[in-house]
Amino acid sequence: MLTPIRKEKNLFAAEILTAGYAVITSFIVIALWNKLDNPVSFLQARILIVSGILLIYLGAFLSKFAPATSLVRILFFTGLISYWYSETYAFNKIFRNLDHIFASVEYSIFGFQPALAFSQHFPSKWISEVFYMGYSFYFPMMMFIILYCYFYQREKFNKLTFIFLGSFFLYYLIYIFIPVAGPQYYFPAIGTANAANGIYSDIGNYFYFNNKLLPGPGYGNGLFYRCVNMLQTMGEHPTGAFPSSHVGISTILMIWLNKNNKKIMLILSPLYLLLCGATVYIKAHYLIDVFAGWISAFAFYCLLAFCFDKICSNRFYTGTRT
Repeated sequence: MLTPIRKEKNLFAAEILTAGYAVITSFIVIALWNKLDNPVSFLQARILIVSGILLIYLGAFLSKFAPATSLVRILFFTGLISYWYSETYAFNKIFRNLDHIFASVEYSIFGFQPALAFSQHFPSKWISEVFYMGYSFYFPMMMFIILYCYFYQREKFNKLTFIFLGSFFLYYLIYIFIPVAGPQYYFPAIGTANAANGIYSDIGNYFYFNNKLLPGPGYGNGLFYRCVNMLQTMGEHPTGAFPSSHVGISTILMIWLNKNNKKIMLILSPLYLLLCGATVYIKAHYLIDVFAGWISAFAFYCLLAFCFDKICSNRFYTGTRT
């Protein structure tokens, strides 16, 4: 049943969380001031983001169209996810790359590189398209669950978006200080033959000046292959491999569905599993990134749910009546 909606009397918890992340990363910008390219632009962006949150909230508060203005607010703070992600590259490229360590651990555990072997053993165009379909499901899955919660389980919306955005911000803080690009960037840098044979060079600050992306394996003429390739060409950077936020965030959303709508969770489960497998199939992640994504998802969900219940639950409107 569609939940009636009224104006929010307060900022969404996720909006305050976004402003908090902007402040925290502002201190990081100041600490790394002499190493960053154009650090002033980072602070300017944060001023614009926080101002935007406040202005949109004020406009929503004064407007008579509560559902529409609330959706604008939701789209604004969720739309910033891509910006915050791309920004982690601007930070972590100033540190020495750590892919040689993660690739070595991967090889020592499995005796081969799963990111290379997976697609080689399953080259069928149908299998390829299925995995690319799973990978492209990531953003639609996020928006579907957020909007479903907003319209049908309105009283849980603040908590869900707090956990959702809070998890992203935790992953992004990790990405800033643990620069791992993943196989699709690291293997072209050292040579795919070396990667297959367990030879992993320390490439230092290679990704400060280079961002060559290894073409994805599989059926190049497939619809979903092209969709993923287009998205990666537009917004991917040599950053954010460990742990996998694709796996982590999608797992967090599945945890929420398990608690709130098992029917939808079961319907989405096949696509979720394909998404997790696709991260290795297309060489975006090492397999250990996937395991770390699963573990971190449960840890972040429990931590942020606890924080919301203890700190935020009584401070934000969660009513369900007009």
